[in-house]
This record gives sequence, C-alpha cells and structure tokens, in this order.
Amino acid sequence: MAEEKTYLELSEASGSSHKFYEVIVNDTQLTIRYGRIGDSGQTQTKTYPTPDKAKADANKKIKEKLAKGYEHAVIGVRQKRPVTRRAVTSTTSTAQQAPMLWKFNSNSAAFGIFVDSDRCWVGNQAGQVFALNHQGKVINQFKLPDGVKCLVADDIWISAGCDNGNVYDLTGKLPRIAYEIDENVDIFWLDIQKWFISSFGCERWCHHHRS
Repeated sequence: MAEEKTYLELSEASGSSHKFYEVIVNDTQLTIRYGRIGDSGQTQTKTYPTPDKAKADANKKIKEKLAKGYEHAVIGVRQKRPVTRRAVTSTTSTAQQAPMLWKFNSNSAAFGIFVDSDRCWVGNQAGQVFALNHQGKVINQFKLPDGVKCLVADDIWISAGCDNGNVYDLTGKLPRIAYEIDENVDIFWLDIQKWFISSFGCERWCHHHRS
C-alpha cells in the first residue's frame, strides 16, 4: 500500500500563527508531524488494527485542521519566521529587602520559581530548570527547548510552563511534554490539581493564561 501524505499550513500575515500539520498514512501506521513552519517539529506515530482505520483517523484529523483554517500547502514555499512574543522585563524592587539566606546565579532572567518543603525550583528564560536544596546547592537540573515562565508542584509532580506553549513534566529523569496547549500562548501561570480516580491512576489538569 502506497504511503499517503497530506501537508497543511496555517499562516497569518498579521498574526503569530505560522505552523504546519503533516499527516502520513503508511498501511496501518499513522504519523503526525507538526510545529512551526521551517522547523522539524514534533512527531507522533500510532498503529491501527487495519489500514482502513488508520486512513479514517487520518481523514478525521485533516478535516479538523481544515475547519480551523489550515490549508493545503507545499513544503518550503513559506519560509521560517521568528516567533513574536510579548517582552517581559524585570526591575529591581523598591520594597524593603528581607534577610538573604543564599544567592543563586540562574544565568538568565528567572521568572519561574517554586519552593516546597524539600527543594527550591528555578526556571530561566534560557529554558534551564534547576532544583536546589534549601542551602542553595543544585541537586538536579533540566534543559527545556524554550523559556520557562512558571513552575508548579502538586504532591510528587513538578511541571514547567514554557514560551513554546507546552507544559513539561519534570517528575522523571528526563522532561516530557505533559500538555500541548498552543504555540501562540504565553504561559505565565499554572494551577495543577490531582485526584485519584482509581487505586492505580490519577487525572491532572492545568489552567493557562492566554495573552
């Protein structure tokens, strides 16, 4: 069975949307590739019981994207362009300074900070996330693909909201994408709640601020 590819783009001349969505059906396998135009993007692959089921799901996804304004396009015609983001600046506080326990050089502007009973989490605009103990010593760190604007913990979970519109789960050894909100959303805060739905699993939700 021949491989079938469908390539779509959504590009707004006066907006920040400039992204692609590619659907590839190969027998029982469906591969979705998406991201900003000019980038390699992210890839997800799923295998179905039959080629017809793979094709049906592919058609459903294509129809959903066309309804959102995507159009059929040719790779390479539109060129990559920079992401327009709202500038965030910080100034020295004029409030009375509290006693300093320790100082940490975050290497870049740090907007994401979360402190719990075990650690102090710091995320900077370069995408670095540091976990420090309460004496200011780095005990773990992660590198995310874009600037970190907020960090929040819920029990054992720790999550980071980034400028690329993704929320990353930092609970394991390597960061993973927990939520793909929207590349055009600046995530300045998160509120994550957890509750058990069975003896073995839980559901987690996040709220985001759209700028």
